[in-house]
Amino acid sequence: MNQKGFTLIELLVALAVGAVIMMGIVISIHQVVWGTSRSNSLVVALVDVNHATLSIKKDIQMAQNTDLTDGDPIPQSSVTLTWTDFTGFEGSDNKIHYSTYTLSGTELHRDYDGTVSIVSRHITSVGFTQNDRTVTVNITATGPGFLERIETLKFSMQMRPEVAE
Repeated sequence: MNQKGFTLIELLVALAVGAVIMMGIVISIHQVVWGTSRSNSLVVALVDVNHATLSIKKDIQMAQNTDLTDGDPIPQSSVTLTWTDFTGFEGSDNKIHYSTYTLSGTELHRDYDGTVSIVSRHITSVGFTQNDRTVTVNITATGPGFLERIETLKFSMQMRPEVAE
């Protein structure tokens, strides 16, 4: 007898092959979505840590004094850096500048001579310590998303001498 159609076994094999192909597609899409989220979170954390670091490094290089206690091993969550601008004309008063860094929620704020700006977002912790003329900073940022990535950067910088040379 010559019948046209598929047998039960052929249908089951076709269904199994289709299921394997669908599983592969779903796993691929899942990996792309999760991989993209992890990458985005890491990039945000890295960029935020680097923005904060660049701003703080510039001010520490100019600073002559801080409000930190020298040799205190406990990191402070804020710091005020002060320096004198000796670039004025002869006979003019040398202007004293200050820069204060504070963490407000997840935003790192910089108050420069009374002007407050946001240096970086997604900062989860910041710590400042001082040993002699060296200021050590430890910054941690957490990237947003359902796969949060955490990036921590620690660095030390020397301040300028207190007296102009």
